Amino acid sequence: MVGMALLVALSGCTESMDKQSKEPNTSGPKTEQVVKQENETQIPKQAQRSDTDQLKKGFDGTPFGTQKEYIEQKVNWKPGVKERIQKFVRDHHKFYEDTLTYGRIDNVNWEQQKKHADTLIREAKEILPEIKEQVKTMEENKLLTNLSIDDDPRELKLDFESLVAVLEIATSKKDKTGLVYAHRILHDLDVELNGTKTHKFGMSSYDHGGENRPKLWDYIEKNGRESPKIWE
Repeated sequence: MVGMALLVALSGCTESMDKQSKEPNTSGPKTEQVVKQENETQIPKQAQRSDTDQLKKGFDGTPFGTQKEYIEQKVNWKPGVKERIQKFVRDHHKFYEDTLTYGRIDNVNWEQQKKHADTLIREAKEILPEIKEQVKTMEENKLLTNLSIDDDPRELKLDFESLVAVLEIATSKKDKTGLVYAHRILHDLDVELNGTKTHKFGMSSYDHGGENRPKLWDYIEKNGRESPKIWE
């Protein structure tokens, strides 16, 4: 009888040992897989999001966290392009200051104006592809939305196209109004791009646009031309 009881006791002990050997060892060293699973469980979901998910959380699909950051972003212009634009504006603005202001608009030398306008138009058409390329690059990198930014190449594109249009009208029809508008676009751009300390006419589109642009576009359309568009 005693022998049978001892056999039963030993049998139970063996079964308990077998059961323990099949259970995971929670007190010993953890395997690499277990550590990885525990870490992933502890990391907040927000930290596990991919770069794409973070991009979607930016302002209107851009990498910028807020609208202010988007508007004030520093534009990575192709080397030399911005400087070329600034020089273009400064030089051509000076010409119109010297030939049209302080009553000189009343005695326009049309031969001189035509010659200069041809040079300006040629240079503008050489710069425009660089501006358009800048727009394309920024759009591809999700850096632009329908909201303009402080240093917006789309607005510079509009200003350059407007300049070409008004000067072609002015010189072909010998119309002083077109010359005045060309001067005012360049005047505003000189303030915005080169920091010239003076008033603005509200004729340029750059730097979020001037209040008198509708007069400019109306002039272009009344002379049989299609007004330049910023969103194309």
